[in-house]
Amino acid sequence: MTTAEISKPKVGRPKGAKTQSLPVQNVFLSQCPACLSTDRLGYSSVKTREFSGTAPTGQPFNYVSRKRTRCRKCGQKRIDVTYENVI
Repeated sequence: MTTAEISKPKVGRPKGAKTQSLPVQNVFLSQCPACLSTDRLGYSSVKTREFSGTAPTGQPFNYVSRKRTRCRKCGQKRIDVTYENVI
């Protein structure tokens, strides 16, 4: 078999496929309460609990996660709380 006989796979969308409109989700970065930096170390001691309600943003949620982290700029320790709607 020669290289001319081997066809390359086509890339991209097939002909006639339409561009989909995807939903946009607002994501808020966690900030250090001391210096307002968004640069942080990795999360540790992640605790997730099943709990339902309405988040401060107005979105419904059914899980709450608490994640310990530290500011990379000033070293301030904090716990980031995220509200998740898991189906």
